[in-house]
Amino acid sequence: MRSRVKGTLSVVIAALAVLALAACGSSGSSKSGSSGGTTTSGTPALPLKPGENPSGQVLYGKKRGGTLTAYTSIDFEHLDPGESYFTLDYGVMYMVQRPLFIYPPNQQSTVVPDLATEVPTTANGGITDGGKTVTVHIQHGVRFSAPVNREVTSADIAYAIERCASPNVGNAYFVGYFGSGSPTPLVGADNPKYAGGPIPGIQTPDKYTIVFHMTKPGATFLIQALGMPITMPVPKEFAAPLDKHSPTEYGSIYEVFTGPYMIQNDPKTGKFQGIGYSTGKSMTLVRNPNWDPNTYTSAYKPPAYLDQININIGGNSTVIGQQVLKGSHAVQLDQPAHTDIELAYKSYPSQVTFTQGAGIFYAALNNTKGPFTNVNLRRAVYAATDRSAIVKVVGGELVAQPMTHFIYPGTNGFEQAGSYAGPQDDFNANVNGDMKVACKYMKLAGYASCKYTGPQTLQVVGASNADFPAYAQIITGALTSLGFKTHVSLVDQSAMFAKYCGVPKQEIDVCPSVAWVRDFADPLTVLYATFYGPAIVPTNNSNFGQVNDPQINGAMNQAALVVDPNARAEAWATVDKLLVNKAVAIPEYFSTQPQLRSADVAGVNDLWNVGTWDLAYTSLR
Repeated sequence: MRSRVKGTLSVVIAALAVLALAACGSSGSSKSGSSGGTTTSGTPALPLKPGENPSGQVLYGKKRGGTLTAYTSIDFEHLDPGESYFTLDYGVMYMVQRPLFIYPPNQQSTVVPDLATEVPTTANGGITDGGKTVTVHIQHGVRFSAPVNREVTSADIAYAIERCASPNVGNAYFVGYFGSGSPTPLVGADNPKYAGGPIPGIQTPDKYTIVFHMTKPGATFLIQALGMPITMPVPKEFAAPLDKHSPTEYGSIYEVFTGPYMIQNDPKTGKFQGIGYSTGKSMTLVRNPNWDPNTYTSAYKPPAYLDQININIGGNSTVIGQQVLKGSHAVQLDQPAHTDIELAYKSYPSQVTFTQGAGIFYAALNNTKGPFTNVNLRRAVYAATDRSAIVKVVGGELVAQPMTHFIYPGTNGFEQAGSYAGPQDDFNANVNGDMKVACKYMKLAGYASCKYTGPQTLQVVGASNADFPAYAQIITGALTSLGFKTHVSLVDQSAMFAKYCGVPKQEIDVCPSVAWVRDFADPLTVLYATFYGPAIVPTNNSNFGQVNDPQINGAMNQAALVVDPNARAEAWATVDKLLVNKAVAIPEYFSTQPQLRSADVAGVNDLWNVGTWDLAYTSLR
C-alpha cells in the first residue's frame, strides 16, 4: 500500500549533521526485539529503551472511556473501503469497517478471522479443488450502522469486491490480486475488459457463506488478500446509486459502517462530509451503536476503549510532535519531525515506539515514455543519486537506511536478494552516488559527453509535505548533474498520488517521493502492484513508473505460482535482482517507523501496518 508521509523538511544543515552524529547506528529490520536497527552486516545498533519496542504491548484489561486527540499534518486520501490504499486511510478504515480477516495488532504475518468465522483450511473444508476454491462463512448478527441498520450478508461482501472493478471506484489492487492482472484470478474477473458487475467466480449460496473460485490454485494468497479493505461489506441498495457518480460519492460524502467506531454522520442519510469529516480540517470518530462485540469468534476482539477520537488535520509536523510529547490524551498519526524523533528517543523513551521493516521510499521513473525508456539512462541516474543524503534528511540512521533493492527488511526474500548490501550491480554499489559509474552509463546510452543533450524537459512531481521537497532537490540534483532539464512541481502528497503519479495519462517523468508498504506478508505484495505491467490501471495506479517489461512480467508470473515458502522467497529475490538490474526506479531508503504519544496514552501499534496506532486497542491511562 502507499505509505505515509515521512519526516519534516530541515533547512538547517547543521541540524542534520548533529542528528546524523546522534543517530550513529543503522536502521532497518532486526530479528532481535532489543535492537532499533541493524548495520549492513546485520549487527544490532541503537538499542531501544523500555517502551520503545512495540512488541508485547498490553491489549486487554485497560481503562475504558475518554476522548483521544489524534494529530496529522496530512489529510486522508480515500475513506471508501473500495478505494482505500494509503497507510493513513487504513488507520481509520480498520476501526470503522470489518473485513473478512485481519492481522492482529501484535502480528505481522498471521491472519485471524474478523467478519469470517474461521480461516479456511483444507482440514476444515474451506480450501478445496486443489487450492482453486475457497469457502468463507461469515458471522451472524453483524449490522450496518444507520440508516441501513440491517444485518450484513455475504451478498454485501460480493458487491464490495465487484464494485472495485468499476472505474468510478478505481480500486488500486483489484486487477493485480483478483482480476486479469492476478496470477490466480477469480473466474470471470480474468477478462481484462471486466468493469464491474457479478463475477462468476464469486458465489453466495446463502447469506452467511461466500465462495471464491480461482482459475489456478492460489488459496493461501487469496485468503491473505481477503484481509484487505476490499472485503469490508458495502450494502448495494445504499451504495449503488452513489457508485453511479464519477468518482463515487460513497466514502466521500456518504457511508455506513460495521466496525466498533464510525465517522460521525447523519443517521437519517448516512452523510458524514461536513458533519464528522471536513476535508483538510478534522474528523470525529464515535462509537458505532450497532456494533456487537459478541460477533467475533477470534480471540482478537477490538476492545474499543475510547468513547471518542478527534482527529485534527493540517498544521506543522514539528508543532504537532511537541503537542503530543508534552501534552496529554494525544497521539501523532503522521511521521514526526526528525527533531522530535531524536528528542523522544533521548528524553521521552516511553512515549515513542519504533516499528522495523516499515516500507520503502523510492523515486519512480517513467519507463514507457520519454528519456527513461532507455535503461542506461535509468542506470546513470541510479548511480548519480546520493541515497545517504536522503537518509540524513529524514532523520539519520535511527529511522532510515540506504536502500539497495526493493524487497525490504522483514519480508521473505530480503536476505536472498542481498540483504542490506543488495545486488552487486556497479550502479548500486555506492550509496553516496558515483559520477564515474553514471558517466559510464551515459556513454552507453549514446551521450559521449556524459551529459543528456536531448530536447525534453523532465516533468518532476513531488510532495510538498514534510521532507519531500528535500527528496525532490536531491533527485533533481542527480538529474541536472547529468544534463537533464527539469520542471519541478510540488503538491500535497495525497494530490501527488491521486492526480499525478497515480494517473498514467499524466505521463510524469519522475516522481521523487513515492513510497510502498507491503499489503500483507508476501514479497509479491511489495513488487507486484508497483512493477507488474498488467497491474497498471487508469486511476489510483500504484505502478508509478509504468513498468511493463516482458521479462519482469514473466518472472513475476512464475514466482507468484511458487508455493513452498523458501522457494517462493528465492523466486521473488530473483525478480528483485532483475528490477535493480534494469533500474526500473531509484531506491532511496528502507524505513523504520516511529510513533509518538502522550505520557497518559496506552498506545498499541499495528505492526503489520508500519506501526500505525491501532486506536481500537489504544486507551487512556
